[in-house]
Amino acid sequence: MRGPRSFIAVCAAVSVLLSFVLACSPGGDKTGGEPAVSRSPSWVVVEPGTHPGLLFSAPEIPALRQRIDGGGLAAEAWQKVLERAEAPAEGDRRAEKLAAMALVYQVTGDREAGRAAVELLKTVLAEIDPFVYHREIDSDFFATDRWPIPLAYAWDWLYQVMDQQEKALILGAIENWIKALYEHTESWWWQEASYNCGAIPVGALGLACTAIQAETSHPEFEKWFSSAVRRIRRNFFPNAWRDGGICWEGPCYAIVGLENPVQFGEALRRTGGPDILSSTAAMKAMQYLMFQWLPQEGCAPIGDNTNYGRRVFAAEYLLGIGATADGPGLWTFERYTDRRRLDPLIAFLWYPAGLEPVSPADAGVLTSRYFEITRNRAGYLFSRSRWDDERSAFFAFATRYENQNHQHYDMNTFLFSAFGEDFGTHKNIFPYGHEHHGVDFEHNIVIVDQGGMPADDRSNSCGDDASMYGLLTGLGTGHFADYVRGDAKDSYQDRSLPSTLPAMRAERCCLFAKQGPNPYLLVADDIQKSGLEQDYHWQWYAPVDRVSGAGTPDDPLLLEGDSACCAISFIRPAKPEIGFEVVRGGSQRYPLELGLVRCNRRGLRVQYVALAAAWEKGAARPEVRPGPAVEGCPGAVSLWVEGETFRDLIVWQPEEDCETRGEEVSCGGLATDGFLAMVRTDRKGKVSGYVLGDGTRLDFGELTLVSAPEPLSVSADDFQVHATGRRQARQNLPPLPAAGKVRKLQPGAAVYADGELVERLESAGQMVKIGI
Repeated sequence: MRGPRSFIAVCAAVSVLLSFVLACSPGGDKTGGEPAVSRSPSWVVVEPGTHPGLLFSAPEIPALRQRIDGGGLAAEAWQKVLERAEAPAEGDRRAEKLAAMALVYQVTGDREAGRAAVELLKTVLAEIDPFVYHREIDSDFFATDRWPIPLAYAWDWLYQVMDQQEKALILGAIENWIKALYEHTESWWWQEASYNCGAIPVGALGLACTAIQAETSHPEFEKWFSSAVRRIRRNFFPNAWRDGGICWEGPCYAIVGLENPVQFGEALRRTGGPDILSSTAAMKAMQYLMFQWLPQEGCAPIGDNTNYGRRVFAAEYLLGIGATADGPGLWTFERYTDRRRLDPLIAFLWYPAGLEPVSPADAGVLTSRYFEITRNRAGYLFSRSRWDDERSAFFAFATRYENQNHQHYDMNTFLFSAFGEDFGTHKNIFPYGHEHHGVDFEHNIVIVDQGGMPADDRSNSCGDDASMYGLLTGLGTGHFADYVRGDAKDSYQDRSLPSTLPAMRAERCCLFAKQGPNPYLLVADDIQKSGLEQDYHWQWYAPVDRVSGAGTPDDPLLLEGDSACCAISFIRPAKPEIGFEVVRGGSQRYPLELGLVRCNRRGLRVQYVALAAAWEKGAARPEVRPGPAVEGCPGAVSLWVEGETFRDLIVWQPEEDCETRGEEVSCGGLATDGFLAMVRTDRKGKVSGYVLGDGTRLDFGELTLVSAPEPLSVSADDFQVHATGRRQARQNLPPLPAAGKVRKLQPGAAVYADGELVERLESAGQMVKIGI
């Protein structure tokens, strides 16, 4: 048996030093109720050549046996492992059977079962030429790991029941498989494993190398092994996974490329190699997915590859759930995972024993969370009115600041649902291969002229080659409502055509008021493409085949669902020109129809201010009407929203100069310099909620609600007050810390500053200092 190789020895030393630094550092991110990443190793380290050792070691087998009779997901997965091991299989289906048989031997100790697995292993290795196999699969990167993964586990788990002659024979055959996989990978564009395509073969390559590292003497082994470690560690994890647990290419591509790198990373650190997992955001994937998951089920379709159901939950997420002690993540995983698609082997091994699933509501997880994609620049906001309720109101806002290909998340697009109904969506209306897949008019944004960006796609770009340099310029989240603002002017430059220019301005501001009987979404747009008059089309997709109404406050557009309705009222323009059509898309297998509402305008610089309010059937429709005249800014507008138990006054003003603050404006007793402000009163006229978007002050009558030296955003109601510092996305700088005075509306209201709980005092009606 050979000792650890020099490459791995060096990496292991660096890993130990890094682990020491992490152990001495403060805990993980504490914002938004997110569990902190565990800083102490939770895996057993063995010497290379110790078998089993890749995903578990001999001392851990008794604990695995306890899972068989423990009930729950792990026991269910074990039954599927047994079924797979015992089922007849031919061709490539023997690969998963082989791995299952090997695991059954390790867990049960049945030597006869182990010998049967060895015989199958020898048969397969004799029948299949790895070089011919890889020539035949050609560009199918999905097939590259079909045999290397089970071969790695078979070597590790069946080692004890092989004789010396068999070991020599099988080792040589596995070396051939590794060589063939490496050479095949080197011949394709995905060789560096920057994204999911290459992570599949490279992760499999790394796992196979880890399995035989102590026994092999192959002269090319160092090259194979070091390339796999480097590419997964430096390319895949940093490029494909962003802070907060979000995959750059979306939830479906997350599971496509994650399995092999995570299994490789776990095996690598368990055999004394570097720990390439603890530092990657992939270990927090479930904490992200929990927020993108719709209340009524399904992955919120903010991009062109996120319209997926329960298959977005991968068994590999269980490792991160355990490492981060993520009880809400485990609860979500168990409740929504499509167990028919779940890898039973990994689910059995990595189910976090001893971790209690707890619903997000019971765990006190905040209802809103912003996930940054490009640091300081842009990302996604997900919000809901409450957890664990399929009728919860839901809102998502997405913008990106980077080159894009098939994931294609359009600038400032949004989703809106309430009472279990999707009122504002787009659901990947044009799938891969469709001539319109990924174009701008696929999403809920403002289209200029005929749209169609990108107009000149590369032939291999899946029909959506573009660069969306959008900025998230304003943000304020909270229990009561959420405020978000995006600047998409650079996104209106079609980079597939060198002659096009960005827009002169393209700002969108949204207010999602989610508490109370009538959740609603305000969308305010201010756009100017050029110095010439052009046609503009404000878009809203909904799963309806008809609408009624003129789009005015007196006669709003009506979207009718099964159990609830939504009315869209335009305050600006006062007389909207409305168009509606049913757009047919989807694939032949999954046809899809969505209704498309358009508000059409022609002008030099145009503005839209629209409010969509929802109500349950049988209840009264909330009233929306223009508010008092706004003093202090000619372009500002106000409106009233009134339901059975509340009355909201909203003021929005355009951002005339991106380098200056908002103007001092006032109307109806409300005074502010924020770009958006809202005050809610109950039937007795008492303030029961308020929102300030990027301002230094908010007064209502004689009551000061917010006072701050620098602009910030605040969302407050009787239960929670949230203050969020001003973003500096245009300057590519981190947000400023929230600082100022905010008013608590009830004694027990919790006060948060930038996601951190800062006060929970019994102090009714007092101004609370934060950051000063």
